[in-house]
Amino acid sequence: MSTAKERAEKEMQQLIAKTRKSIVNELDSCIDWIDDEKKKAKKLLEQIEKIQRQWPGIDAKLFNDSRDCCDDLRQWIKRLDEHRKSVLNNDDRLVVNTLDELGRANEGFQRSLKKG
Repeated sequence: MSTAKERAEKEMQQLIAKTRKSIVNELDSCIDWIDDEKKKAKKLLEQIEKIQRQWPGIDAKLFNDSRDCCDDLRQWIKRLDEHRKSVLNNDDRLVVNTLDELGRANEGFQRSLKKG
């Protein structure tokens, strides 16, 4: 039978492994994906920090790994936020450019009607 401390350490190991799998190099440009990933990262961060607070006597190496994992999650969340802003800015520029192009096309069309 395992003790509560052993269960907490096992859960911590699972959360660390899950975190390492969730942080990816390729970022999707879908806002929903970004928001989902951010939500998952925040939840993992909260779960790890909760175990750290409740079980200060866990294995030192595991605690250090979990602390590094929390740092990685904070960086990941920051990266997701920055990427989200970038995607939205690009979308805004695309809309403005498209509207400008439509305006120019409309002006050209109006001129062609006047000539005809």
